[in-house]
Amino acid sequence: MKKIICIIFAVLLLTFALGAAEIPAERQLPLLVDDAGLLDDSEYSELLSLLTEISERRQCEVAIITVNSLGGRSAESYADDFYDYNGYGYGPNDDGVLLLIAMNEREWHITTYGYGITAFTDYGIDRIGDAMVDYLSDGDYYRAFRTFADYCDDYIGCALEGNPVDVGSEKPDILMMLLTSLIIGFIPAIITVSAMKNQLKTVGAKNSAADYTVNGSMRLTQNSDMFLYRNVNRVARPKESSGGGGGSSTHTSSSGRSHGGGGGRF
Repeated sequence: MKKIICIIFAVLLLTFALGAAEIPAERQLPLLVDDAGLLDDSEYSELLSLLTEISERRQCEVAIITVNSLGGRSAESYADDFYDYNGYGYGPNDDGVLLLIAMNEREWHITTYGYGITAFTDYGIDRIGDAMVDYLSDGDYYRAFRTFADYCDDYIGCALEGNPVDVGSEKPDILMMLLTSLIIGFIPAIITVSAMKNQLKTVGAKNSAADYTVNGSMRLTQNSDMFLYRNVNRVARPKESSGGGGGSSTHTSSSGRSHGGGGGRF
């Protein structure tokens, strides 16, 4: 089955390379095209079923493509054109996200289109890359692709709820982690202080400070004022904002369509 798909892919890729510029109305290839042969048959079937289920449930196509070489092109342009000229995308707006793996160049790239641009911010794409790059480097491609699919499911869900994963969107989680750490540290502190307190039961409280001194033990012979030091507080001048932040940066593909995305090496 995979060999047949690879042959079809090769024919379509040749057609595209010869200058076909028409964008198909319907998707021409599966959501998983493993032209580099990184998966066995069972892994391929499981991942294809998962990608299909997520795409249908979220109504946003999630695709994975592997190739041996980019043929001298950039990973960005290759991923964009593969998405466009093979008809990927769900619904009338062609909503979706596609992961490209290029083995010879050891590069990964994620391209987004339609609602995919909203669901996958630059920050979110970096997070996905961080989560799967170790698996890619170790050659555990099934785990890497499964991680990508799971993250896509979560990210599209967050976006549909009006809270795309972006810069600052995970602050509540960080606060919860800090609170948990404080609680964990507070418990042994209480136990330690309680134990120390129990050892001081024979010590009674005094009514005044004079009760803690021994008569005649301190005699003041000289009194003077001496300047020791001063405190100087400096406040940094606020820097002007560069206008950076969250969201999704976009670019125009060879088809003239606007894509988001990002990538890296493994």
